[in-house]
Amino acid sequence: MRVVLYVAIFIFIIAVILLTRLFALKKEVKKISKQLEKYNDRKTNKKIEMALFDKNMEKLGLEINKLIDLYVAENRKRIRYENEQKQAIANMSHDLRTPLTSILGYFQMAEEEDVTADERKELLSIANKRAKRLETLLKDFFELSIIESTDHHLKSEQINLRNLTIDVLISFYDRFQERNMEPTIHIPEKDVFIIADESAVTRVIENLLSNAIMHSDGNIIISLEEQASTVKLSVRNDAYSLTDEDARLMFDRFYKADRSRSGKSTGLGLSIVKSFMEKMSGEVTGHLNEGQLIIICEWKAAE
Repeated sequence: MRVVLYVAIFIFIIAVILLTRLFALKKEVKKISKQLEKYNDRKTNKKIEMALFDKNMEKLGLEINKLIDLYVAENRKRIRYENEQKQAIANMSHDLRTPLTSILGYFQMAEEEDVTADERKELLSIANKRAKRLETLLKDFFELSIIESTDHHLKSEQINLRNLTIDVLISFYDRFQERNMEPTIHIPEKDVFIIADESAVTRVIENLLSNAIMHSDGNIIISLEEQASTVKLSVRNDAYSLTDEDARLMFDRFYKADRSRSGKSTGLGLSIVKSFMEKMSGEVTGHLNEGQLIIICEWKAAE
């Protein structure tokens, strides 16, 4: 009889413990639901809080908070992207309107009756140069939009970066001559291989050289270096007229240093470099050091 009583008491205690735990779990679930409801209704930005008495509930709370963190990060990224898009559209509108207005102005002046034949020829020549700048701007913007499209995929092939760099440098010979520049070139004697898209790498090198020629106050240094697992291509040029802000913003769309606002730059060249490097899982960095602009592109070396 006494044994039966003990068993009954034991079962009763177990039942009370289980019911108490069940009640506590239901209460905690209800608390979490209310917190999620407030968060979803944007009435609070706080994460989920809970009593840490159950490992499973604790794990649930941690996973929910991870989702919240991901949501916050993605939302910030979306807002930043939308702001960048708005700014890009505003900048593009300005940069399209400026040469277009200029072209129309020169055409109107060329149509004046008191304009001589030589003056009309000169005005039309200037309008033609402005039209070419407008064409370049549209091409660069179109190229950038294609690169950043999720549907645009680059090839992955073994490239001899040493030979490719030499080929691009040879193609820039005339441009260096026009500016009376003789670049200093440091390229290893042996071949240097990376896995990337040849067309994209060519465009990257071309844009880096164009940027260096445009901003250089004299000296330009091109270096190719193979390390243990990476390959670095650096372009250095004297740029005493540039500021730290120019260096910080130079990869932003449409950003142009003051001296390049003469109509020779679209402000998209280094943005295209950055987009291509990201697509190729590479890295591009740039900084000023004692009046010298240094831009470095880095790829993984081919095994």
